Amino acid sequence: MRLSLSSAAAPEARLDQLFEAAARCGFGAVELREGDGHGVARDDGPGITAAAAEASVARIGISGYRVLQPAHDLALARLSYTLGTPILLDGPKDPAGRLDRAVRMRRAGADVAVVLRGPSTSEAGTIIAAAGLSLAWDADPSLGAPDRELESLLRCAPHALRHIRLLGGGPEVAMQEGSGVDRLMRRLALAGYEGTLVLAPSTTRYRSEWQQWLGRRGRSTGCGSGRVAR
Repeated sequence: MRLSLSSAAAPEARLDQLFEAAARCGFGAVELREGDGHGVARDDGPGITAAAAEASVARIGISGYRVLQPAHDLALARLSYTLGTPILLDGPKDPAGRLDRAVRMRRAGADVAVVLRGPSTSEAGTIIAAAGLSLAWDADPSLGAPDRELESLLRCAPHALRHIRLLGGGPEVAMQEGSGVDRLMRRLALAGYEGTLVLAPSTTRYRSEWQQWLGRRGRSTGCGSGRVAR
């Protein structure tokens, strides 16, 4: 699996700063959340092209571009093509609305994955996978043992799951004892998961911990690379 860092971990950071932090901590990619300080915007063609070139030079991939606002989907399709990355569709709020939007975006040429979280994830995942679309799952230990939800997703849509965002990874891992995170990692390894695993903060209350963690020099298993079973 490919380990990735969410821009939510450093929402004010420029793109080059995100790449530097990812490299320091052994990440192979970053996930960009629309509206963060990285500066990659859906309607900025030259900026998107520059971001693709910057990623190539840094040798850090862009694992996805997460969006909420239901507007300018044609521009998002162009962004997906230029960056060579999926659009992670996190809006509208209801899964059915996200599915309809994802189908339209796919027709426009976008590589798109529908974000799922919370109750009934596997049921919605089954419907979305049946439409030939990919899944991006937010694994949130605060909502219950994530390894159990993963088991349901692997059973209902084994080939559609390509992007997992672990809320509360990184410096918060020590506080996740008994939450099922370790079992989640083992199950992903046993399943031969080849998609992306993104580490992201659970809430903004841990902002200072993430800043300190990402500021460490040199590679460290504390950055998460040592926790990925291979």
